Amino acid sequence: MPGQDPCLPIQVDLSAMLDGELDPASVRRVMVHSDVCENCRAFLDGIRTQVRLHKRLAAAGATTLSAAAEGSGAEGSGAEGSGAEGSGAADRLREQLTRNRRRLSRILYELGRCFVLMGLSPDFSREVAKEPVPVPDMAMRGRNLLDEVARSEGAIGPEWVTAKDLFDGHLRSPDENLAKGQRLLAECLALEPSMHEARIYIGLVHYVRGQRALSRQQFATVLSDSEDRILRGYALLNLGNLHLDEGDCDGAVELLLQLVDSGVAQEQPRMTPTAFFNLGLAYGLKGQFRDCAHWFGRLHEETPHRRAWAARELGRRTHFLHLIRSNPDAKVVAESFPAWFAPAQGEQGWGLVGGPADGR
Repeated sequence: MPGQDPCLPIQVDLSAMLDGELDPASVRRVMVHSDVCENCRAFLDGIRTQVRLHKRLAAAGATTLSAAAEGSGAEGSGAEGSGAEGSGAADRLREQLTRNRRRLSRILYELGRCFVLMGLSPDFSREVAKEPVPVPDMAMRGRNLLDEVARSEGAIGPEWVTAKDLFDGHLRSPDENLAKGQRLLAECLALEPSMHEARIYIGLVHYVRGQRALSRQQFATVLSDSEDRILRGYALLNLGNLHLDEGDCDGAVELLLQLVDSGVAQEQPRMTPTAFFNLGLAYGLKGQFRDCAHWFGRLHEETPHRRAWAARELGRRTHFLHLIRSNPDAKVVAESFPAWFAPAQGEQGWGLVGGPADGR
């Protein structure tokens, strides 16, 4: 409703998130709004502080109650009954706090993930930029309150803006977004160490910063501690990428084949082209060109919408392109995907100077 407190819709979104209703648009609104609204940021910080304190008090209280029960146990059955009653109350409190921690950790994960994606993906940043967000007047500091899209909607008041109107300093640089996302995800794990999906994104932050040992540690922890097939799939995919970056093609192949054999990659559209592409790269770098052609072929046929992406990725790998174009044994790859491996202008590839016509 026009003229309403712009924080009210965010409180509705937060309540929905606490109830487990994690609509992506709601998460984006909370992320942007809490980044520019001091009141809502303080509100979230207060909840996080309260839960941390409760966690510490619950741990301390459990120790105190345990000691009290042991001390009173020697005094007779009445004391034992009192100790059992106190222990039951502590258990109920601990269960309630754990449930609240899990809900809060999920919110911290969703917000942290969004900030990491803001730092990693221009496409995600553009998506966030389109999101209408209710913002207090003081957060705008004289900026235009509405763009043409918001005006055309007609159903929201002047306190709503698209997130792109806040990008001049409020939504931070990629490095700052990565840092903020990492803090939120680390806090998520502090509240709920079993939230292994947070480790995937922390691992990505370390990866883009070149902190490969720390990145590997996060993904390895997911593989050792999580039974979730999807999370394990992402850990295998990212560990495979790390091995490939470090020139360990055998290690990359082993991990990526494990991912494909599990069936997870084929179930996750985002995983499939990357897994096939990296297997093609790894086998090509190993000089196993028939296997290289096999995996590029699966990418080409099973994910046709990603062919342009594959061409762009190959264009960035000039060493690999030169290997395929210049090595006669790589004819099976170059001829199978001429749009990807055609010789560059002015470059003489093996195909221009003749080669074995054995149908390979």
